This record gives sequence, C-alpha cells and structure tokens, in this order.
Amino acid sequence: MDLTVAVCVYNAEKFIEQTLESLMNQTFGDFKLLIVNDCSTDRSIEVIDKFFAKNPRQYELINFDNNHGIGYARRSALEKADTKYMLYIDADDLIDPTLIEKLYTKVTSDSKLMAVTCWSRFIDMSGYKLPGGTFLGVKDKAEFMDKAEKGKLFFMPIHTIFDREAALQAGGFVTAGFPDGKPRYQDYCEELDLWTRMSDLYIQGRYFATVPEALYLYRKSTGLSSNHFNMILKMRYTKCNVRRRRKGEKDLTFIEFYDSLSDKEIKALKNEAFAADSLRNGAILLKRGNIIKGPWLLMRSFIAKPSYFIDKLKHNI
Repeated sequence: MDLTVAVCVYNAEKFIEQTLESLMNQTFGDFKLLIVNDCSTDRSIEVIDKFFAKNPRQYELINFDNNHGIGYARRSALEKADTKYMLYIDADDLIDPTLIEKLYTKVTSDSKLMAVTCWSRFIDMSGYKLPGGTFLGVKDKAEFMDKAEKGKLFFMPIHTIFDREAALQAGGFVTAGFPDGKPRYQDYCEELDLWTRMSDLYIQGRYFATVPEALYLYRKSTGLSSNHFNMILKMRYTKCNVRRRRKGEKDLTFIEFYDSLSDKEIKALKNEAFAADSLRNGAILLKRGNIIKGPWLLMRSFIAKPSYFIDKLKHNI
C-alpha cells in the first residue's frame, strides 16, 4: 500500500458513519485508513467503533487528550503516515465510489505530478443537493507552471491526493507562529497555504492537475456567517509569503505578518470580509424567501466591493 486516507474527526457523530460508508464503497480499496480524533465530546468514536464492528476493516485511530484544531490534526496525520501518497476526507462529507481510483490513477501516471484533485458539489446537512460546487484546480502542467512562476495562490480543496514527501518538504501544515487562543488562524485556509507552498517545487518540474469531474460531495452549512475576515486575512498571509519566496526572502510568521499591517490595510480587509459575509447571508436569506433583508444584504455587498460581487456572480453562474 502506498496511499493513506486520513479522516480528522471532531464531533461528527451525525455524519461519520455515512462518510465511512462512502470510503468502504470505493472501487479502489488498497489504502491505509487513519482516523484522527481531535478530542471529540460527542459519540463520534462510539459510532466509528460500531461501524467497523459491522464492517471489518483495518484502520488506525489516534486520540488527542485535548482539542487542537484541524491544522494540528492534519499535520499529525501527515507526520504519522508512512506511505508515498496521502488523501484527506472530511468527516462529514461524501465521496463518489470512483474518487480514489480516478485520483490515484492520475497521480501515479507521471512521477512529476505531486498532487491531483477533482471538483465537488454541495449538499446540505441532510445530504440533499444544493446549487453550486467547487470547480477549481489547474487543468494541466502548462497552466500550473504559469501560475507558479507568477506566485499565484492555489485554490484546491482538501480532497486531493498528494505526494507526502513533497508536502513535508514544503513544511506540511504550519501550526507555529500563530497567536495563542481563538480564533485559530492556523485552521483557516490551511490547505490553500500548503498547496501554495508546495507550488515552490515548480522549479523541479513538479506540478498539480485536476480530474474535471465532481466526485466529492461537500456538506455546506446554510446558516448565516460572519467569519470571512479570518479567512481573508489568512489568504493574504499566504499570498504575502509566496511573493516573498519568489523574491528569495524568508517567510513571515503569521504574527509578524499581522503586526506589519497598517490600520488602513486592516480596514480594507474588513471591508472585503463585510462584502463576502453580506453576499453569502443575502443569498441564503433570499433563498429562504426573505425578499426584504436578502436583497438589501446583496446590495450592501455590491456597494462594499463591486469587484468581489461580480467575480462571485460569474463563478456561480
């Protein structure tokens, strides 16, 4: 076996059985299964134990005594695994029966390929399909090289088969250099940060690719949101560092990056986050039939940052 599939679990008792079923139903089953329990306080582990009692399958379980967050859990899984390739599946999502086979076949087709992903569709908390999905990822080596040379961010989902050694060479999931307590900035856009650091290996001819099929079902919350600021801040931190590396400069820690921001820059980031929150919440309320507050929030999003509103509209269409 040269593939580890890792599932990081935190209070996922409602969904973990369905996720494990979708893993058991894969057309390609020659992989090690690693489950990381980030100190769940619900019945997640009981559900997992009962599932494998009925569906015998070898797996390894890591239990944390304290909750550390998804960044730490994924880093621990990456360092624990001993296979050439690795794939993460979120504990509340579902995968098409052919996902692992198709991604594995692609990533092993070229020794220069260091990561292969696929598209995804959205489902709600009950498993019903929602409009939209994530249709991201570079199509081929030429597109990857062009973006990498320009120091662009690489927006690929976590359900990506990747070369574990390449990820470790790039630093893995970074959990040091962040402020203590919450919010845990290391848990925001942690995969974006990893893929972008791995893109540095373009100088060795390594690259990413995408299987253009929606093989992953991402469980999307339909609740109102107000956390885009943390995500946008982490994205800017990642962009700052990839640009520094392209100039031969050392990465900043997150603390150093945040301290370098001016009041004007922070205000601009908060304005962008306001536009993102307003757009998402306005769309949700409009779908719920709120024809007053929904359109009002959409208008506020457009006024706050027209370019963001138009870009998201194009993407979803």
